[in-house]
Amino acid sequence: MAKRIRVGVVGAGHFGRFHVLHYARHPDAELIAVVDVDGAAARKAASEHGCKALSDHRQLIGLVDAVSIATPTPLHADIATDLLAAGIDILVEKPMTHDVASAARLVKTAEQHCRVLQVGHIERFSSCFRALRGLVSTPLYVECNRIAPWKQRGTDVDVVLDLMIHDIDLIRGLVGSPVATVHAVGASVFSGKPDLANARITFESGCVANITASRVSHKTERSLRIFQPSGYLICDFGSSRIFRYSAEDVVTKQGSAAIAADTMDVPKEDSLASEIDEFLRCIKTGGRPTVDGRDGQEAIEIANRINLSIRQHHQLIDEKNTSS
Repeated sequence: MAKRIRVGVVGAGHFGRFHVLHYARHPDAELIAVVDVDGAAARKAASEHGCKALSDHRQLIGLVDAVSIATPTPLHADIATDLLAAGIDILVEKPMTHDVASAARLVKTAEQHCRVLQVGHIERFSSCFRALRGLVSTPLYVECNRIAPWKQRGTDVDVVLDLMIHDIDLIRGLVGSPVATVHAVGASVFSGKPDLANARITFESGCVANITASRVSHKTERSLRIFQPSGYLICDFGSSRIFRYSAEDVVTKQGSAAIAADTMDVPKEDSLASEIDEFLRCIKTGGRPTVDGRDGQEAIEIANRINLSIRQHHQLIDEKNTSS
C-alpha cells in the first residue's frame, strides 16, 4: 500500500472545515492536525476527525508533508512562507495573498525549495467550467456577472479580491493572453472597501472582458458569457447549465432561423474534492497544478490593476467635486 501524505489544515473557519473533512476522507491523505488561533475551533474540528488540535502553524513543521491554508487572506503570506521554507507543500485558498509583493515572495520561496504551491481557485474545478472550456475556441468578448447578497465572511478584503478574483482567473484560463489595459469603477457600501466593482479588461489578443462583481446584491448570480466567431456560449454556474448558440447558415440572409440553440445540463461535482485530489496527486507525481503560484500571482496583479483604476476614478471624481 502506498504511503499516505501527512496533511494539516491551518484555519478551522467556514471553508477550512471543508478542507478538514475532505482530507479526513481521502484515501491518499492522513489528517494529522488542525491549526487555529481560536483553540475551541481547532479542538472541535480535530475531535470530529481524531487528529491533533494546534494553535500555531509552525507546530506543523516536522509533523506533516502538506498543508491547506484557509485563514483570512492577510495571514496567507507569512504562514505559507514559513511552511514552504520548511519543505512543506501548500494549497492556499484564494486570493493567494492581498498584495503583489507577498504573492511574488510565495512564488520565489516555493521555487527555491522545490515545493508544490497550488492556489485554491475552486471555479477552475467546476464541472460546468470544465465543460465550457472544451467549447471555447477564439474568444472575442467575455462578460461575467458574480453577484450575491451581503455576508460578513470574506470582508477582510475588497470585492475584487473576494469575488471578482474568481472570474479574473477563469478568463485568464480561457483567453490565454497577457492583459493590455484595465479600466474599472467601484463603490463602497457596507465594508469601507469596494463592495461592488465593474472592470473592462482588454487583452493583447484583442479579446475584451467586462466583469461585474457585487456582494451587496438582492440576488445571487454567477454567469459567464463568451462570444466567439459564429456563436456564443452562456455558462450558468448556479444551475450548472451551458447554453449554446451557433450559426448554421448565413444569419444576415436567413435571420434567426439560421441560429441553432441547445442546452447542456452538466452534472454537478464536488469542486473542492477535485481540487484537493489534484493537490495530492501533484505532490505524489511532481506534476504542475492547474492553478500554481505564478497563476495566482498574475490574478493578484490583475486585481491590483483593477483596484488602482477604481482609486484613480474616485480621485478624479473628488477633484471635479472640489473644483466645482
